[in-house]
Formats: sequence, structure tokens, C-alpha cells
Amino acid sequence: MAFQTNVFRDGAWVTETVDLRSVLKGQNNDQKEFTKRDPPEPPCCGILTRTVVESNRAHQILPVRLRSPDHNDLAFIGELILDQDHFIQICELRNGRLRNVVRKNDFGSRIRNACVVGSAVIPELNDDVLAGSSSDSRIKMEDAPEGLLSFSQTGRSLGVTPLPPQMLMVALESGEIAFLFLKPGVDGRLAWVIASRTSAPDHLRLGFHLAVDPSSRYAVLAGPMDCFCVYELASYADMNDRYLSGERVRTVRSVRLLNVPGVIHKITFLYPRPGDDHHIILLIVLVKGGKSKTVIYEWELGDNLATVFSMERRSHRMPDEFRLPLLIIPLRVQSAFVAITEDKMAVCTECLHGPPKFQAVPPQPAPQTDRRRGRHRHSLWTAWARPFRLPSYGKSHDCIYLAREDGVVTFLEADEDSNLSRSTFLQPFPCNISTAFACAFDHSTDVLFLASESGPGGYWRPTEFLGVISIATTAVDFAITGGSPGRQQDPRPDESTALWQRLRHQNPGRIFVGGPGDGTNGAVTEYRYGLRANIGLDVDYGPGMKKAWLLEVHKPGFNGYLLLISLPDTTTALMVSYDFSSADVVASDRISFDLASTTLALVRSSGVIIQITSRMIVVATEDRSASYPFQDLEGLSDATILDACAVHDCVAVSAHTGPQFRIHVFKVDRSQLLLTLAFAIDIDGEVTCLALGPDYTLLAGLRQGPRTLLGLGSLHQPPSELKLVPLTDGRSASTIEGIESVVMVGDAILVGTRSGDLFVVTEGKDGVSISHEKLGTTAVDLRYNHRTGAGNPTILATCGNALVSIRLDPWGQPAGGTTKVGAIHRVWLVDASHSEDASPPVHFAAVVDVAAEDGTTSVLMISGSRLLLAELDEEPGLVPRTSSVNSTVNRLMYCQYLQCLVVGMSGSAGTALGFVRPDTGKDVGQPVDKTKKPQPNITGLGHQDDRILCLAEWNCRKDGKLWNFILVTTQSGRVIVVSVEKVPTAAPGATGSGDWAYRYWTQFRRSSQILHAPIYSALGYDEGIVYCSNADITWEALELADKRLKQLKMFTLDSPAVALRLTRPAVVVTPDPYDGSIHTTSTNATKLLALTSRDSLVALDHIDPADPESPNVELRHVDPWKRNGVDFLEVKVPNPRGDSGDGGDGGGDSIVLVADREGSVLGCWVPWQAPERECEVVFEAELPCAVRRFGTGRTRSVWERWRRDGGRDGDGQPRYGRIQATKDDAEILGVSLDGSMREFTLLRPEAWRLLRFLQNLALADKGVCPFRGVTGRDEGRAVEIEEDPEPRMDRCLEMHIDGDILKRCLDGRVLERLLAKEAHRERLVELLGALDGGRYTAGMKVVEGDDYGEYFRLAYDVLEYYLSPAF
Repeated sequence: MAFQTNVFRDGAWVTETVDLRSVLKGQNNDQKEFTKRDPPEPPCCGILTRTVVESNRAHQILPVRLRSPDHNDLAFIGELILDQDHFIQICELRNGRLRNVVRKNDFGSRIRNACVVGSAVIPELNDDVLAGSSSDSRIKMEDAPEGLLSFSQTGRSLGVTPLPPQMLMVALESGEIAFLFLKPGVDGRLAWVIASRTSAPDHLRLGFHLAVDPSSRYAVLAGPMDCFCVYELASYADMNDRYLSGERVRTVRSVRLLNVPGVIHKITFLYPRPGDDHHIILLIVLVKGGKSKTVIYEWELGDNLATVFSMERRSHRMPDEFRLPLLIIPLRVQSAFVAITEDKMAVCTECLHGPPKFQAVPPQPAPQTDRRRGRHRHSLWTAWARPFRLPSYGKSHDCIYLAREDGVVTFLEADEDSNLSRSTFLQPFPCNISTAFACAFDHSTDVLFLASESGPGGYWRPTEFLGVISIATTAVDFAITGGSPGRQQDPRPDESTALWQRLRHQNPGRIFVGGPGDGTNGAVTEYRYGLRANIGLDVDYGPGMKKAWLLEVHKPGFNGYLLLISLPDTTTALMVSYDFSSADVVASDRISFDLASTTLALVRSSGVIIQITSRMIVVATEDRSASYPFQDLEGLSDATILDACAVHDCVAVSAHTGPQFRIHVFKVDRSQLLLTLAFAIDIDGEVTCLALGPDYTLLAGLRQGPRTLLGLGSLHQPPSELKLVPLTDGRSASTIEGIESVVMVGDAILVGTRSGDLFVVTEGKDGVSISHEKLGTTAVDLRYNHRTGAGNPTILATCGNALVSIRLDPWGQPAGGTTKVGAIHRVWLVDASHSEDASPPVHFAAVVDVAAEDGTTSVLMISGSRLLLAELDEEPGLVPRTSSVNSTVNRLMYCQYLQCLVVGMSGSAGTALGFVRPDTGKDVGQPVDKTKKPQPNITGLGHQDDRILCLAEWNCRKDGKLWNFILVTTQSGRVIVVSVEKVPTAAPGATGSGDWAYRYWTQFRRSSQILHAPIYSALGYDEGIVYCSNADITWEALELADKRLKQLKMFTLDSPAVALRLTRPAVVVTPDPYDGSIHTTSTNATKLLALTSRDSLVALDHIDPADPESPNVELRHVDPWKRNGVDFLEVKVPNPRGDSGDGGDGGGDSIVLVADREGSVLGCWVPWQAPERECEVVFEAELPCAVRRFGTGRTRSVWERWRRDGGRDGDGQPRYGRIQATKDDAEILGVSLDGSMREFTLLRPEAWRLLRFLQNLALADKGVCPFRGVTGRDEGRAVEIEEDPEPRMDRCLEMHIDGDILKRCLDGRVLERLLAKEAHRERLVELLGALDGGRYTAGMKVVEGDDYGEYFRLAYDVLEYYLSPAF
């Protein structure tokens, strides 16, 4: 119905025709206020991804002398099966310990295969050395034909380092083949050298098979089908001469590509007979028509390959029982080989003179283990390794270690007639064995390296366990303490978010990863990053230790160490042997030190030891000493001694008499052992600490009322008063307490306060400058030591029971600038015999001058009642802590209200739950029934052939009451609601360690007889739960009266939902059905996001049983692209309408990070403001390995969070164009199946443009990306980028920033080289000026000439900001 009426519009009355609906609609404006808006546009943002934990899962382990004959290295080649082998990790085996050396992960392509080229040389073991020959042990004592690749001394006599004896030959998926070795770089660090590189057609997939002949003069690469390629390699002498002369090393002399009539199953070289080393023998096993044949190619060294392969070769059929051998092992004797199948083994001889003879080896009963997997009748043989033996022995014998997947290893020995004269099974190893299996040589014995695909591996002498191979575990799920996995329950608008200031100094969240295991050895691994300290000496001395010193002592009848321990009232002295195997207490009458009072300081300089206790000063040498009690010293007879320090021949003591504080400085005559007073200074205020710099600078921490000051004075000219440097201003005076410790490193003074602050004070031509860091909230105790032979000093600090290592900025600052702290790393103490234990608290730490391995520093520590001596690594890395759960881990969750980890497991006893304490790693769960009677398992669990698919918290609120439950869903279709209560244990240690346990039982459940399909996802909200069974999403509510779950609604999707999340959009939309206009209004309506296994993301209405007006379930938004979803996470970003994306629910657009099985992560925009509009992709990233789980948490350390928030003057807001994607500005992390972990950071357009510009330049640079630009397509793209590196905004892959490439630019400080062109530098200035409205370049001077130093420093600051450690 329509009618005409007069309306006042644009200043005049006009007549319009209106309809009744419009009039009635206007009557409801008193209930809601609508705003008419234009159709929304998707936000514009980019994403930065970077690897924070690299996977070390190995596909191959290759013993290789890659640096020199003296270095016993092993190369770990990345995991092939998971499509993630982009790396090579070099480790060194020395004295039974494995140490990381260097890593290479800039291949830009997957490594298909790798092998060792060259001769193994072990200097300490060859025939002539053992026979007492005086010849140089580094020369290989073996008759080798001229031109073979054997190590020589050429170049050493000239003082030039020659090529190492061996190289790595690496075949990449891009078709490139590279030869790699290591050499010392200009900065002393090892540098990778690409000796040569060549390319092959990538469509042939050459490298699927790879082998090198025994002379290392020929290599063969084969594809998975019917083609192979033979490479003739240059001799070692030729390559070494070219290398020493500075020319490029040429490794490949000729190439021959061939096709064969069949599929290549195995290909390898056989050993020639003794004395016939120029004879080359190539064996190929072909499969065609269900039959296998062997083909032999043989030729002499130097023959023309075209002629060799032009002649047709006769093939010979293999016996049916060896039709598809698992392994082909060439033997050193008789040009024979061993063929191994699932249950048979045979030695094949007479291969060169007709059909090979297969001599079956009688099977021996092998030990059975419980680690067998799969449906095979027998466990499969997976790998073999050849141990090192003397050349004289190897001419007539051969030895092989053969590994089986279930942990069984057998030792085979063949005699000169190729008979297997010995076959011995070793004791089964406690892990599965993958294809990564190797044997190295160390201290005249074999060392076996075993890597596992289902848990941690290790390395053993045949009868002795040496250590765990430090690898990232396979990950099925992960959890962050204090964080949110991003897939939990309903967000509540009445829950206030903590301010950033309150979160700034809280303990960082801890990351735990669940590894599946094999049913018997699943694990929960804590990811920790920092410096590893291996505990060597652990003595439980007793409580009360304050400080400790270790001095080397040489006395008649004793050579060892003197250990002094300062106690509250006394000092204890121990004489310790060099190997720390024995320690004896020294009586006070047998030592010249004061043991009757506590020791404040002890210094050793030029053979003189100065001890300062609370009673006296002792000056001692090896044969005499002198004591000076304070009561006999001028001005100290009635004073109370507070602190003391010494350096060289000076001693400083702080004391007070009543309220007056005074500092006394004494001079020591080291020749006469005399002590004289140099001067004394009266101090206005309180002296909180005292120190002396190596340049005789007096340093004092002072407190004057609320002010904290640093006092400075030079001892060269006795000062009448100290120069005061205030460390506080009006804003920080109340938060910064007194100074706890001071050390001087070079021209920088490091100051630690009692409130966890770290200041760096430097004095330059422009005055005193101060930089500020934050280590925690408790006192910072600094220690500075320079170990003999070490290049850099070691700065250690204890704060909050944690030990950290501090390094100053290695790149320095401009003249007159501020010296800043560089890297700060947490030190994690590891006890190899108890690797599952948490790092113990550290209350005191100091570097001691004790012999240590290269790359480590010995540190003496006090941990409560324990005295520890550990070897501290110099390079940071992952320091995992693994706790076994004795079952396969299916799911892992951190329960907020229980403050523990909840583990969903399945094993021989069926499905189960575990409640693991983060600090101890112990399962403290007690399953009971509803009557609290102990049970083997709770109702609904304990079933065989079942798996737990989902864990979630449910904080149920109804009728003003709150219940905390845990939701469990299984593959068989069970939904279980679990109740948990915290109870004291009956006896300490009865259920794990500690005084508390968690008793749990089934409260409600849905039987699998009702739900016949797997339930992959579930969540809880106020009064009910939501779960997806098959493709049906079901809403159920709790009925208190009936004590059961009642079904409310069901909605069917096109494919199962693998993840669910409730979200509350900022607005809802109301479309006008007549004019099509869109109206929005604020709301508390909740929506349900579901990620499906085949149809990507969908958004639905959510049913709230507490809301009588809750709508029916309708499909609101879908992703139009079909994606195989794995997990997702919703974040908030700024939108084009100007709303701020603060990560909360009050503004910004919803971006859903979606991970699929193909390795993509995309940002999917959900247009809540537009009804039934499809989702749109705003960015996309391609990763080497698919993300399995997302999670959020504030995992950064206190100091990294402090820097990220802008320091003392920061406002807590994101800088440099970073988007705060969550309410608490948490880190966004994602874990992959191979155990690798990545951080995801959202970027504003100006930040994306800057970082993409730098990345484009890096992609075109061979120094940063040496293996890019190999194929024609990549090469063309590199040229295009080099000509025009300007980013292109396409809302797709161009919006992705690869942080790993930018990390190489930061580590190598290569920006100046990348931006060598003036146009590129000018563009850098423009891009930096666009960040955050130009706030960072506002005070910079205009560039004159080529002076871009300030802008390059700012660019490096931006990279450090984005690439700082995530935990």
C-alpha cells in the first residue's frame, strides 16, 4: 500500500510517494540506530612468515670429512618424506659427544639426495702410524691410482689450506647438482663453499637414486623411471690446484644421459678387485613386466662415456624371491653385492662373467621387539652403514652394520671369498630406525647413529649409550601455557582485557609440542630457545652458598683446583682433582685464606691472589701470604663492611659507620705483599654495590632517597667526590630500585638493578648516554669474565632464578652514539642423564678458566644447595626438553583452570587421558568413576583401535553457576564430558612428583552407538557444546534437571568440520528488501566459524539456548574456493573504513588464517557487514610444510617484549607498521608435522611494501639466495626483479614476506650491498618515511652525497624488530 505525503527535504517541502513498510520501519528507530553504509571493501594487509624452530628430522646421516682430515663431521640431510629437506646440518663427533657446527638452509629447493665424494682420511688411524712410521699421519696410507680423489698434502707446505678430503654432492629438486665443502670465513666462522654446480632437466627427477664409485671419479644419478645420468668427475689433484690458485673449482668433466628398457629399481657402483682400481663397475636393477633384471656396465678410468654406453649390455634375470630387493649392498671383496628382501638375504657373486650367483644366507633368529609397525609379516630392513677399517684389513674383508625398522641392528662380516663369515645381532636399540643410519669412528671404536621417524633417536657405541640426537619431534599438536590455541570456546564481551602495561613483565608462555611416537614412546616436548649448558659436575653441597671461585693450583704433591665457597658466616675450601673425580675439604690451618668469615670478593692477578672477607683482606702467593684485619686499618676499625672488590693491585671497600657511608681504596704492593690506604671518599646516600673497572675506574651504585645513581671516579687521580650519573627520572624513580651490580666491559658500564633493569652507560664526546633493557622483576646480578683464549668476553646475569647471557651490539654505533646491548639469550641447563628435568634455578654464575671443548665456556653455578659446573655453548639454538608419556599422543591442550597439560593418548591399553605438569613432565592424573573409586580408565575411554581427535575446555555457566569441564571426542564417535578435581596425593611421589594430583571422571557422554562417525572438532560455550560428527554440526545444551545433554539443532555441511570457533563480530547487517541498502548496528550476536576438510571456511549463525530470540541456523558466508582445511585462527586487522584493528571485538575486520594440506596459509576476509557475501582472500603464503595447528600466546622473553613495546618510553603499541592481531598482542605460531614452527605477523601496507622491496632485492642476489635463478623461469623472474624490485600488490602470493630470506640479510648485514644503486637507496628512504606516518625519519637529516648511514641503521632496526626471537 502506497500513498503521497509532504516531506521537508533540502530546505523545501516536496511531495513524495511512500509505502507503508517504510513508515512502519521508521517507527522502530527508537530500538536500534541504523547507519547506511556503502558495500564494504576487504582490508589491505600483508603477512610475514618466518621459521622459529627448524625441523632437524634427517633422511640421511653421512659421515664426512668436510673441513679437514682432523674434523670428524657428520652431515644430517633433511627429511625427504615430509617434503621438508631444505637443510644440511653439520655436526662434529668428538670424545663421544655430538656438537652442532654449522647449518645450510638456503637451497630454495628440496634436496632429493646427497652423497659423499672423496676418500675418508682418519689421521690417527692408518697402517703406517700404527706400525710406528714417521711419515705424516695426514697422508692417506693406501695405494691409490694416480688421479683418484684422495687427500694430499699439497698446499700445506706452502701455508695454504687445501681442499678438504671430501665434499658433499647434493641433488636438488630444481635439477641443480652442487658440490659443497666448508672453510673458515673472514670473521673466523665457517663458510660454505659451492665448489661447482651444474644442472639437469628437472622433469627427469634425477637424484631419486644417487651413487658414487669407490674411486670418486664417477657419479650416477637416476630418476624414478627409466633414465640415468653418469658424471665423470675431475681428479682431486686438478681440483686442488685450481682451488689453491684462486680459480673456480671444476668438478664435472663430462656427462652422459641414457635411457634403459625398464624402471630403475636400484643403481650403484660395485668395488673392483684388489689391484684393479681403474676398473669401474655400474650395477642397475631394472623392473619390467613384473620381473627384475640386473645390468652391468663396466669400463676403465678415462674411457669415453659415449663409447662405453653405446654398446648394448646383456641383462640377467633375478630370482623371484629377490625380485624387488629392499637394499643392495656392494661388498669390497670379489666385486660382489648383498641383496636383501623382507625376509631373505643373499650374496651375489660372479657378476662380471655371466648371470650372478645368488648364495642364500641361512636366516638366523632375530630378536623381536615391541616396536614393529605396519601389516608386514616381518619388520623391514631400512638402512646399512660401513664402518671404518684399516686399509690392510679392508683388502680382504668387509664389515657392514644392517639396521631394521624395529630397532634391531646386525653386524655382518664378509671374508675374502665374499662369504658372510659372521652375523651378529646387537642388543635391540630403544627406538625405531629410519633410513637415517650411519656409523662413525671415534676413539678406536664404532659409533652408531640412529634416527627415528616416531620419536627421538640417539647415538651409541655398540654397548654404550652416548646421547640423544637433538632433533625437533614429529608434532601432531601443541599448546602454549597462558595462551589460547585459537579454537577454544565462546569469547565473552564482559571479560575485560588486561592492559599491555600489566602484561609487559609477566612470565612468558611456554610452548609444548606433542609427538606421536609408535605406541610406546610418545612424548611431550618443550621448545626452548637459548644457550645450552651441559652439566658436567653436580654436587649437592648443602644450603647457604652465596658465591664460589675456582682457582688452578700447582703444589708439591697436588695439581688441581682450589674451590672456595662463600657461606653466610664462613668460607669453605675444597681441593678438587683435574678430572673432578675427587674433592677434599681443606683445613683452615693448611691454607693461607680466611675461612672464618664470608668471602666478599676474590681476584687472581699476576700470581697474586687477593681475598676480601667481612673481617680482613688477604694477599697471598704460592709460598707466602699476608692478612690485614679491617679493625687494624685506618677508618675501618668500628665500621660495618658492606661490599668489596679488587682489580690488579687495587682493593675497594664500602662501609658505613652509623648513617655515614664511605668508600676506601687500598693499594697492594705485590712484591712485598703490603697494603696501604690510597684514599677514602665520603658518600652522600647509601652505597648499594661497588666495582672496579679494568682501567682503574671506581664504580659505585648509590641511592639518594627515591633517586638511583651511578657514581664514577678514576683511581689515577684520587677524586674528592664521585661523578654522579642519574639512572632515574620523575617517571621511573618509583619503579627502579637500587643498583645490585655493576661491571665494566670496554668503554661500556653495565648496571643491574634490584628491580630487574639493565642499563648500559657510556661516556663520549657528547656526554653520558644511557640505554635501558628489562630482564625481569627481581635483582640482576652481573658477572663479567674473559676466559683465557676466548675471543669475546662473557657477560652473565642472574635474574629471577634464571641465567642469561648478554652480548653487546657487535656492529657498534656511530661516533658519539650509545653503546647498546645486542643479543640476550636465556641459558638452559641440561643434565644428559636426566634430560626430561626442567632447567634448575641459578642464583650465582661465573666463568671459570677450565679446559673446555671448542665453542664452549665453563661456568660455575650455584643452584640452591647444588654446586654445578657446566659447559656453555656459544651459539644459541633450540634446547628441547622431552618427557615421555608411554603412549601415542593424539592431542595436546593446556588447561587454563588446572594450570597443566592435558594429553589425549592411545596405546596398547586403548585411549586415555594424561595430566602432565609443565615443570616436572610427570603424569599426575588419577582416573576414577563417579563414586571416586580408582579405575584403569574413565567411562568412554580405554578402547582399542580408537583415537582421541579433539580436546577442549568447557566453562559451563548456567543459573549463575560455573562448572569447568574438559571435552573429549574420539574417532569412534564418542563425546565425553570430563570433570576434574585437584586432590592431595596419598604419599609424596605416589603419582608423579609433587603433593597434588588430578582426579577425573566421566560426567556426561554421547555413545558411539548414536554417533557413528568420527568427531574431529568440538567446543563449549555457556550452556552447551557444539561438535561435528561426520558432516553434521550439532548444538546441545545442558539440562540440569535431567543431568544430561539435550540436542537443540543440527546443520549439515558438505564435508566434515575439522575445526570450530565461536566469534562475535563488531556489527551485524540488515538488508533493506525494497531498496537494497545495507544497514549495520552493533550487536552481541555470536557466529560459528567452521573449517571443513574439503570445502574451506564457512560461517553460520550460532544458537544460544539462553536467548529466546536466537535465530535458526543459516549459512552466512563461505569461501568460494575448495580447500582441504587443516586448522584456522581468527584475527582482527584495520579496515578501509578507518576502524582500528586492535585485536579486540570492538573494531576492525575479521581475517581468518586458514592452513590447508598443500602447505598454503591464506588470509580469508569474512564480510560480516555484507549479508551472504562470499569470503575473499587478502593474502596467501606458500610454506615448505603444511601448518598442522595454530596457536597464540605471549611467548617472547621479558627483554624481547620490552624491546618490542618500545622500551621505557614505549606506549605498548605496535611499531614499524605491524598490526596487533589479538587483544593481548600475542605471538601467532603454527606447528607442522615435521616439528618445525613458524611465526606469523600481519603487516600494514607501508610495512609490507618496505619488506617486500628488500625481499625482491635479496631474491635477485646470489649471495643471499645462491640457489635461485637456476631454471629458466626463476632466472627470468630474478632478472625482472633486479630491473624493477618495486612490490606489486595482488592480494595473493605477492603479499607474503619470507622472513627467512630477510634473516639472511640481517645476519650478513648485506643491505648496503643490495641497495648499491642510488635509485634503490632513494626508494628505501621513501619507504622508511612512510612507516607510521614518518615518525622514525622525522628527525633525520637530509641525505648529502652518499651518506645513507642513518637510514640503513633504521632499516636494520626494522628487520631486528620483526625477526626477534619469538620465545
